[in-house]
Amino acid sequence: MPLVAVTYVKGRPGATTTALGLAAVAPADARPVVLECDPAGGDLMRRLELAAAPSLVDLAAAARGATNVESAIVASRQTAMVAGELVPLVVAPAGGAQTRAALPELTGAGRAVLTTSERLVVADCGRLTPDSAVWPLLRLADVVLVMTRARTDELAHLREALAELVDVGAGRLVVLLAAGGVYPAADVAEVLSTHVAEELARDPASLGVLGPLPTDHKAAGVLAGELVAGRKWRRLPLMRAYADLLNDLAADLPISPQPAVSGEAA
Repeated sequence: MPLVAVTYVKGRPGATTTALGLAAVAPADARPVVLECDPAGGDLMRRLELAAAPSLVDLAAAARGATNVESAIVASRQTAMVAGELVPLVVAPAGGAQTRAALPELTGAGRAVLTTSERLVVADCGRLTPDSAVWPLLRLADVVLVMTRARTDELAHLREALAELVDVGAGRLVVLLAAGGVYPAADVAEVLSTHVAEELARDPASLGVLGPLPTDHKAAGVLAGELVAGRKWRRLPLMRAYADLLNDLAADLPISPQPAVSGEAA
């Protein structure tokens, strides 16, 4: 199944919001599910007023010797209304220790939970540190989205992690610029590509830069469960940006591209 891992290195650029947004705008036949894999612990259980169980811990238990991957996901998921869409979620406990213990059960040798189901899995991996428990998950991902704001401090931290990120696996590595940056995407792409080619001696084509995402407090509030989605929620700037992002990633993800949303066609 297509697996998208959403993470960040510095700051709080909105990885959880982006994971929810991608699942909300994904086509129905992609059968999206959000996995909360943040080693620091989950937020969605409380943010969306979901039950404590089932959770990622239950999915990890089901992964041991699972013969029916879809049954394991169905048994471990909950469903929440996210931006006007019912989105399946596998939430994580607030305590990070349980998530860190569960992740090896999902990514270890012989585990098929993340790689064989007929679903688009969007994994919210939280903040990426050198010793993070999500590195094995990133190696399985078809696309790794590393979120950052185009600011000097955040980009400096990202550059320090680029060597490991470029080498993490065969999937596509994309730097997704969040709202609130000060540099244009073209400048960020040039600086990072030059660093990859000249400092790391890697192929600069292994890295892409997309964005920036728009500043859209209304859509962010809808995704956080703080505001009710109206009939035209897909026309909100952030939701349109997420649909465009899925289109950009379509070549790496076997899902149907989203139609363009504009003007009266919306």
